[in-house]
Amino acid sequence: MQNISLHLQKFDERISTLFVGFPDAGLVGLIASGQIVHDQALKPIGWMDLGDYMPPTAVVHSGLPFSPVQLYAGNGIAVVTAEVPIPPEASKAVGEAIFGLAKKISAKELVTMGGLASDDRYEEEAQAMVYFVSSDPDSAKKLADEGLFPLEGGLLLGTYAHLIMSGIKENINVRSFYANAYPRMPDPGAAAALLLVISKLYSLKIDTDNLIKQSEEIRLKTKQLMQQVASTGKAGGSFMYT
Repeated sequence: MQNISLHLQKFDERISTLFVGFPDAGLVGLIASGQIVHDQALKPIGWMDLGDYMPPTAVVHSGLPFSPVQLYAGNGIAVVTAEVPIPPEASKAVGEAIFGLAKKISAKELVTMGGLASDDRYEEEAQAMVYFVSSDPDSAKKLADEGLFPLEGGLLLGTYAHLIMSGIKENINVRSFYANAYPRMPDPGAAAALLLVISKLYSLKIDTDNLIKQSEEIRLKTKQLMQQVASTGKAGGSFMYT
């Protein structure tokens, strides 16, 4: 079963925006999408089966198994989120499935959320910057007029790139937002910076205070660990983000 399949429940709500957040640098996409689902009290509406692109995988919450790729909706928005990285070979097929979902639920636009790996984020004064890419020139101009920074150069790969290019072909607005983030560990602060932009643009009430607190704790622990490595040549402890 190579093909990807969507398992969607019936729901009558009209959807204006479909948000997409996958694990990436700093887990920004995953953290941001999870916060939207939580704060907007979105309800599960289905899941995605990646077929043979991924070995049999189940995410367990409170003793119940779930697909790693879940769909949520409510309050006029929908969210696609994944708790595992999307295999590179599945990027196009997943993008096509998400774009098909957007058409099925008549979403007016797609918004992807992700992180850009940046070693500068480990510095105390380094603030997470948010950049955008838009499939529509008029939309890009509006975002720039809002004071947001366009991603000046680079190469987009994977599912988000497929969605952006599909937006151009299908004349559907696709916006991608990226925050520079810790390269090798979760960065809730970068997710918070991105969500502040999202909350303003889409008039969503999203709590970012706890994410910022978590990010500072991670930064301090990382700095301590790096100092230990520099002074002794080996790590003296470990920590885990949950």
